[in-house]
Amino acid sequence: MVIKIRKRNKKGEQVEYKSNKKILTPQDIKEADKFDLFLNKEIKEIEKVLLKEKVISEKGVKKDPLKVWYIIGKHINEFLESKHVVREDEHLFWDYLYGRSSLINKTLPLTVISKTRNDFKIAFLLAKYPLKLIRSVGPWALWREILGYNIFLNDKRVLNFVINELIKFPRTRDKARPFLKSICNRFKKIDSSVLNDKELSRILKKIRE
Repeated sequence: MVIKIRKRNKKGEQVEYKSNKKILTPQDIKEADKFDLFLNKEIKEIEKVLLKEKVISEKGVKKDPLKVWYIIGKHINEFLESKHVVREDEHLFWDYLYGRSSLINKTLPLTVISKTRNDFKIAFLLAKYPLKLIRSVGPWALWREILGYNIFLNDKRVLNFVINELIKFPRTRDKARPFLKSICNRFKKIDSSVLNDKELSRILKKIRE
């Protein structure tokens, strides 16, 4: 996959193409331009939906951040499926969703830590769950915290445990952070994928206690 990147500087807009390939062919460039055009159209469609749903103002003020990002995530899911973007190439895609919409008005995070918590990727992951379930867990700020940890992305069983715990015992983002960190710390030196359900459940229950 080849991504067309636009960067603005004192000289105006600069365009470059990013890919895992060392050498790009004219066909690669053509496909990247085509993909970029489709992506711009999709973002315009997302903006229309957000305004129609009245979850964001014309100035970009998010009235319901969780639903705003849920809608964005739904559209990104559908877009990636329709354009047949394979999972191995998705990492080229996420950062370059920033700055494309004046309505969403998100700029690329400057710090390395923030970059690991890409809002668009989090929205993409969030939209795989029903909105009602998501709301019962907590606000967008809490979901950003949850999905910023790799363990919850790498093992859906652990994520489902967290979801169930937060539904039963609701917490704000700040109050949930110690709970989330305790789980992450427990699995720093353990590959949860090698554990069967019973073994994993035993560890998680100890953390809860």
